[in-house]
Amino acid sequence: MTAEDPRMSARDAIYTALRRRLMSGHYRDTGPLAPSALSEEFGVSRTPVREALALLERDGLLESGTRGFTVRRRSVEETLEIFEVRAILDSAAAAAAALQRSSIDLAKLEELQRRAVAETRPEIVRALYNQWHDCIRAAAHNRTILGLLNSLDAQAKSSAPWRTAPAATDFTQSHAEHERILQAIRGYDAENARTEMLTHLGRDRDVRIRQMVAHSLELEHGSEAVPQRP
Repeated sequence: MTAEDPRMSARDAIYTALRRRLMSGHYRDTGPLAPSALSEEFGVSRTPVREALALLERDGLLESGTRGFTVRRRSVEETLEIFEVRAILDSAAAAAAALQRSSIDLAKLEELQRRAVAETRPEIVRALYNQWHDCIRAAAHNRTILGLLNSLDAQAKSSAPWRTAPAATDFTQSHAEHERILQAIRGYDAENARTEMLTHLGRDRDVRIRQMVAHSLELEHGSEAVPQRP
């Protein structure tokens, strides 16, 4: 197995890889995650695999069962609660970033914004904006908020991952929302940074929840039973 960071232990490298997959929805519609199969895939013994799976269960991303670990299933109501708490903390982080950010923090945000606007591939745009949000959280320079958001972000994205559809490939509104947040942070405007972040995350929440509900109905009744949103 090749770790992203050579200093990582096998457990940490597997944990990081699986966490990223869970947040992208990779295992949403598959069977249990068997330690034996993962051990073979990553080319390690079962011990670091089991340890990584146990950490992901602790994070609220997996559930253990007799056949292995499965993605933790949350109701729409519970998922909505997670999104709402995350939005409150993310808006607080944006407000703090407007006051605490360094010139380096701002340069990173501006460069990620520039790349996202220039990019045309939806998956790359989303990856760039994920980094952008991570940079805002780091720019708040508040380790408590950062730790809580790392946990909530993983739970939100694993529960309601993006499901790419034609309607989800137009980023015009998203670019504008990110630019308004960036302008507030650039101008040391904490209140506008907070408000614009809440607005942006409210739209993201609504889209993901709609996708989550539609996907659940497709699994329950078949894809033809669920009309596609124009």
